[in-house]
Amino acid sequence: MRLDIEKIQSMVDEGKRLKLAQDFSYKGMLLIGQDKVLSQQDIKRLGDKVRGKLEIKMAGEALVSHKIRQNLTSEIKSIFSEHGYYKNLGTAKRKKIEKLIENTISHNEYLCYALQHIHQFSNELFYHSVHVALFSLIVDLAWQRRHNQGLIDGGKLESILFGALLHDIGYLTMDKGVWDIKRLDKNPGEPNFKSHPTKGYELLKRDQSKHGYSKEILNVILQHEERVNESGFPMGLMKNQIDLNAQIVGLCNDFEHLLSGQLAGQLKDFLEISQYLIGRKDNYDKNCLNVLIEEFRYMD
Repeated sequence: MRLDIEKIQSMVDEGKRLKLAQDFSYKGMLLIGQDKVLSQQDIKRLGDKVRGKLEIKMAGEALVSHKIRQNLTSEIKSIFSEHGYYKNLGTAKRKKIEKLIENTISHNEYLCYALQHIHQFSNELFYHSVHVALFSLIVDLAWQRRHNQGLIDGGKLESILFGALLHDIGYLTMDKGVWDIKRLDKNPGEPNFKSHPTKGYELLKRDQSKHGYSKEILNVILQHEERVNESGFPMGLMKNQIDLNAQIVGLCNDFEHLLSGQLAGQLKDFLEISQYLIGRKDNYDKNCLNVLIEEFRYMD
């Protein structure tokens, strides 16, 4: 069937799974292959390049229903809005984050499919992942404003969001007890725990044709436990080998564990948590750590 871009947009919004009937090239460069299920981002890329109608075919049943996608989006927004750190953000930052969530999560089928499984696997892991995503977005927005001359790269924000939400997806390939061990901090050196970044990366690489996620997103999953002083895992990378997005998500991952009392015991308040992180500053990029401390210092 031949459809204009507005109709394609409408059908994707309704939860329909569509593919192009042939590859779409622009100025000699392949833009979107015919086997990829169209996402909201794909439609935006096509929007200013398409003249006339495109030949479209249905891609089969959805991995998750449109209703489930809407429910997941609403739940993530609710978790964000109920958090004290989010309530104290400025209106402009909140609107930018809310728009990002609305434009990406509910329209990305594979992400919703993965989040649904994380939710079913462990409610605690789901909430942890959502909170890490919130903190990572806050830090990344502030980092970009400081280091990008005030300009915001939406693609980088999206990579942070997807990577943070899925950073612990590797636990889904293991017995739930491995996550429980990590959450309770009983035995952080447990070998299976240290394999979760690799297992998550391998899972997403295997499903690459279903989601088409960028290298930046996959690097967050693989590298979020790496530390700049080479003390991390699974590869013991040094600072210049670790993707910046992975460094931000890794720092926010530790921050969330500290806030929830599951790392280093029961620290009383943000002052104690910041002192704990500063005491281990060699683990983190100093600019990222400074941004996190500044952004969260005055929040309830």
